Amino acid sequence: MAWRNALVASLLVLTGSMWTPLRADTRAFKIVDDPLLDAAVAEARAEFMRNKPFDRLDATILIPAEDGSWRRGSFNGDAVAYPASCVKLAYMAAAMHWCREHGLPYTHLDHAVRPMIEKSDNFQTGVVVDAITSAPNIDDLTSTTDPRWSEWIERRRYTARWLDERGLLGNQVILHKTYPTNSGEWPRGAEKVARDVFGKNLMQPRLSASLMLEIVKGAIEPDARDYMMELLNHDRWKSNSVLGFGLPPGSRYYNKPGLAYDTLEDIAYVVLPNGKECIVAAFSNAFCLPYSSDPDPHDSSQLGEFMELLIAKTGLGVGLPPTRIVTDSDDGTSFACAGVWSDEETSGVTARVAVASQQTTPSATWRLGVPKDGKYEVCARYPARDSRTKVLYTVRHTDGVSSRTVDQRKVHDRWVKLGDYQFRAGEGEITVTAAGEGNLSSTSTLAAGKVRATLWPDL
Repeated sequence: MAWRNALVASLLVLTGSMWTPLRADTRAFKIVDDPLLDAAVAEARAEFMRNKPFDRLDATILIPAEDGSWRRGSFNGDAVAYPASCVKLAYMAAAMHWCREHGLPYTHLDHAVRPMIEKSDNFQTGVVVDAITSAPNIDDLTSTTDPRWSEWIERRRYTARWLDERGLLGNQVILHKTYPTNSGEWPRGAEKVARDVFGKNLMQPRLSASLMLEIVKGAIEPDARDYMMELLNHDRWKSNSVLGFGLPPGSRYYNKPGLAYDTLEDIAYVVLPNGKECIVAAFSNAFCLPYSSDPDPHDSSQLGEFMELLIAKTGLGVGLPPTRIVTDSDDGTSFACAGVWSDEETSGVTARVAVASQQTTPSATWRLGVPKDGKYEVCARYPARDSRTKVLYTVRHTDGVSSRTVDQRKVHDRWVKLGDYQFRAGEGEITVTAAGEGNLSSTSTLAAGKVRATLWPDL
């Protein structure tokens, strides 16, 4: 452990009982940069990025240690990027500080803070920024030489100053509203001058993760913690989810996503069903085709697999409920197909594919053979293609038979939830067929791919 102690000594200066980072960082917690976690993040990233149509993914993970400190692993953790709506996490925290400063209840700005976080409402974000800075836009302020500029920008920098006092600003720009907003479709007046002078909002994974750490562990306005956690609590299969698509059932997921232009980002706190917790900030340019054309919420699900890999590579997955995955390349006892099927590669993904014309009725069946009795989350995964058709997944479970229609032209090579079902140990069967004759042509195809069943924990 000598090498690790030397690393810590080089990164931190111990002053009394307070750890003072040599670079911008939280002063409320001891964080140790861990080369082993760095390697795990880099390995997960490299595996995830193969054959992807985007090239930027910077990330930081924080994992608690037994001594009360936090281990940190990063890949380009200090790299700044346009954060889109992730900046609203900082505005929420600053709003809580502002409420206490002014002797107001933390819910005083709930009419604006709640939609800013829960719906990512840009208009209400502008309301929050105006309220906590006392610096609404000045439409006719068009130059830094205007005598009103200095006072206005000093007020508008309220959130940035407060973060800087906590060691959480660094090389980030946390200043502007998100547009369109309450002061217009685009920056104008003083807000345009501020954009011209300081550039766009910028955030980075490392300090974003530290900000989330201070929020969830009560270092920032501890009496507002429960209120903020309520706003950040999201369903991993619905809108507002990004990394959540890679979490197992029973996970608790608190996050603020950012999605705009080519930006797809998430700052998340996760408690897994095995009790292990982590904070992950991931910044990417993954909001691109084909993903951006997928139906909500899957237009933001592309980083889910990265979260899965992080859990596996960092050891967080030890002790999770069992998962059973069956692929279309498994032996005949687990997978069987009827009709004419052949292997086809789509964007680096190979799967069994069959033509589903008016005259043919191909089908594929996976036998799950789940390891124990219980409720399971069941998902399917397939290579999407324009020539695909809508398909019908039929699940045979303890309580009967259930079906779900899925359009295989969308959501390429990501898990799609079919439902939650009860199975007895050793049982469970899923069949895929074309959804109906009306949407078939002589070139319509359906893909098999893989299915997954993950046991829900006892909650």
